[in-house]
Amino acid sequence: MAHDPTTSAKPSVGVIGAGMMGGGMAASLLRAGHRVTVLPHRNRSIIDRLIAAGAEESASAAELAGSVDVVLTCLPDGPAVEARAAEILPALSPGALWIDTTTSDPEVTRRIAAQLAERGATLADAPVTGSPAQAEAGDLASMVGCDEDAFERVESVVSVYSRVVRRFGNTGTGHTAKLMNNLVTQGTMALLTEAYGAAHRLGVDWRALYDVMCVGAARSGTLEKAVGPALSGNFDGARFTIRNAEKDLRYAAATLGPQAELARAAHAVLLRQVEAGRGDQFVSQMLQPTEKDGR
Repeated sequence: MAHDPTTSAKPSVGVIGAGMMGGGMAASLLRAGHRVTVLPHRNRSIIDRLIAAGAEESASAAELAGSVDVVLTCLPDGPAVEARAAEILPALSPGALWIDTTTSDPEVTRRIAAQLAERGATLADAPVTGSPAQAEAGDLASMVGCDEDAFERVESVVSVYSRVVRRFGNTGTGHTAKLMNNLVTQGTMALLTEAYGAAHRLGVDWRALYDVMCVGAARSGTLEKAVGPALSGNFDGARFTIRNAEKDLRYAAATLGPQAELARAAHAVLLRQVEAGRGDQFVSQMLQPTEKDGR
């Protein structure tokens, strides 16, 4: 059975999806004194490292959900969250809290939240921005969607691995905010791909263009992360897969509605890359000149 949250200052947390990002969150929670349980993951080295640091391992999602105060998920997409929900829901006790950090579809989030509410449990969406290293250092930003009266409890967990925590509204608004964030970052990546591809074709020096952009209004974290390393031949600066970026902009275009013209255009750029078999490459690799397109 889950621990009674009223008997312990630090709730026990079960992490499903302890990969690079989720593993960093789990490490931060362990360091802060939370009892952490994890599920097996394809990246076994991360799980072994967490167990060495004091984490426990459950054999199934249902077993994990029934043994902790808070379930924390970090999964690839909305369908993966729904698949886990089918395993988790029967094991959740009244008063249980599920925090989903996946970049997911807000409609999926609201649908699962309604199912949890019928059991007296709560789902909060709390996707993050930042890197795995920032997760482990407790330096992420969390975008929370939940009922106002649940926020304090959610914040007590996500603030362990986040430097900035903001509530955007009720359930689903955290995921909506994350999609807006990723529309800007991955939309910028699509624009940079087009701009630097044109620069290559038209004989414009990349270094000079980058130096000028870094001084003016075109400066951005995406520019610095993706283009900066590419100047010396490293196209792995933005370590986010094209497949994930395509998924995020697909969700963003659907969520933002008919007015989201730029979201649809940027999504089309990424979808073409996925259809060309480049989905598992990093988005910054779209900058790399190729013989096929004359770059």
